[in-house]
Amino acid sequence: MKITLLISLLFSTITFAKSEPLPNWIDHNRESIDKSATRAQPTTPPPTGSFRVPAEYEPIRAVVLGWEAYPEILNPIVKNVLADTNAEVWAMQGPSTYETNSRYHAVNCSLDSVWVRDYGPFGILENTDKNPSSAIVDTVYRHWQYRKNDDAAPRCLGKTENVPVFSIPLILDGGNFLVDSQGNFFTTKRTYMWNKDKSEAEVNRLLKAYYNVKNIHVVDYAGYPGEPSDGTGHIDMFVKLLSDDTVLIGQAEQEPFKATAEKAVAYFNSIKAPNGNPYKIIRVKNWYDGRTWYTYTNSLIVNNVVLMPAYRGKDAENNAAAKAYESGMPGVKVRMIYSDNSIVAGGSIHCVTQTIPE
Repeated sequence: MKITLLISLLFSTITFAKSEPLPNWIDHNRESIDKSATRAQPTTPPPTGSFRVPAEYEPIRAVVLGWEAYPEILNPIVKNVLADTNAEVWAMQGPSTYETNSRYHAVNCSLDSVWVRDYGPFGILENTDKNPSSAIVDTVYRHWQYRKNDDAAPRCLGKTENVPVFSIPLILDGGNFLVDSQGNFFTTKRTYMWNKDKSEAEVNRLLKAYYNVKNIHVVDYAGYPGEPSDGTGHIDMFVKLLSDDTVLIGQAEQEPFKATAEKAVAYFNSIKAPNGNPYKIIRVKNWYDGRTWYTYTNSLIVNNVVLMPAYRGKDAENNAAAKAYESGMPGVKVRMIYSDNSIVAGGSIHCVTQTIPE
């Protein structure tokens, strides 16, 4: 396949709210807890009827962005989505127009950070009277007492784009949420740790009620049971579902990342894919430099196009990662985007995007 490496562009028309972006974790030097803060929206009943969370490799209606930082990533994402797919782009706090493309929507929702995967909307498909329609599940953002605008963003987006929103009383970041087309849900033990006020059984009940997932699969994160070594504890930092029976898993030489990845491999080897066959496991090199976890699984799949992190000075690793995606998703187009700036703050392509299903 042809692999295109995009040169990062910064347009003078684009401005950002902060000179120094907030990281994926709390920066206690710049952020303080608001003890008077309340959730932006009370809990709502779960959706009823026929609904589900589609897999990322299923058709996507829109890619959601939080236009708060890292233009060298956001601009190539937008350009590739508009040029290579039929999906829309919903850009919260984005430029008012983008190359006069009608599939680009600027959304006026206030934000605190760029990490829309974690605070943003979980897209679901509802089937009402045999007419499929999109809806949003709004979780409690784990930083909600620090970043109130981020926590409120899904409801603002739903109102602006006329999409129903269901609020779940559960702390759950989108980076710790992988699902296939058959309702198999994958996360790390960090999800239970965020929700210590609930039993694991209650967390599972809420997941099944609001997302209609059938089976819940939980793996360790790097650093478990302590603080996450990658700063997040999210599954998307080392695992990527490429299809219902194919999974991409990072491979590292440094601990605790090495052992965590090998445990994930062992777990997928211990279960069957929905078709009853063993999972096809593809490995991709990731690495830790003593400060930052560099990952290739933190990518975005948009209608048979993979937007994949790339890192400067790592051409061999970048090309090997692209080939791994091609082997797991025959016919896919791989588009590399340099992610050197954002990855040191705890995320890459997947972390700065969310999706609304078609």
